[in-house]
Amino acid sequence: MRILLFTLYAPMASFGEIAVGERRMSWARPSRSAIMGLVAAAKGLDRSDEASHRALEASLFYAVRTDAPGRSMIDYHTAQAPKARKGRTFATRQEELEPDDLNTVLSTREWLTDACFTVALWARPNAEADLDGIAEALRHPHFTLYAGRKSAPLGLPLNPAIVEADTFESALDTHQPSEEERAVVAAAHSGSAWEGELAFDHDAPGAPEEARIERRRDAVVSRSRWQFSDRLEGVVSNQASDS
Repeated sequence: MRILLFTLYAPMASFGEIAVGERRMSWARPSRSAIMGLVAAAKGLDRSDEASHRALEASLFYAVRTDAPGRSMIDYHTAQAPKARKGRTFATRQEELEPDDLNTVLSTREWLTDACFTVALWARPNAEADLDGIAEALRHPHFTLYAGRKSAPLGLPLNPAIVEADTFESALDTHQPSEEERAVVAAAHSGSAWEGELAFDHDAPGAPEEARIERRRDAVVSRSRWQFSDRLEGVVSNQASDS
């Protein structure tokens, strides 16, 4: 198989769980929807282009390996926002603040600091997946890329590379991190052993049979309406250490 690998690192990142009220917590690893959104942004796909987003979602398998788990950080937000007005959209933050009847929105938000991941993408059977085009878009993205929230810019280049391997696990084993990526991972666990994780689409070919199964609502249904459906994800632990 041809498999696209790339690194995802940011000093601060957040991969949102299902938001309930004021609590906006983060998953411990990137969601499938976050990765597909990252690829879509790199390719220059607008949120309103539903057909292209559906095609991207249907064409790729996904896996992510946690190289450095990062640390959780919680902060408290207060922000002003206008009341919803039928038929009215706001193009800029300045326009949002012009009405006199602003609401105050309170939220508790979770971040991951110095987390680093290796992502694998490859084509589903009978699907057209332009891995070379995606790799080039990740090198020269159309839109600015970020790690979950717009206030979380990437800390390193994505360093995309396409490899050939029998399974996605063996492909991940061949990944050659840059010197900067090695430094990030080394600093994260300071040479001590730690329990890492590999997560992947449950229906991916060659998926480890001993994986535990988690249900996540991160399969893209509609970008413009922010709708997602449930997906089964396999997760296996692997003992990792810095050499």
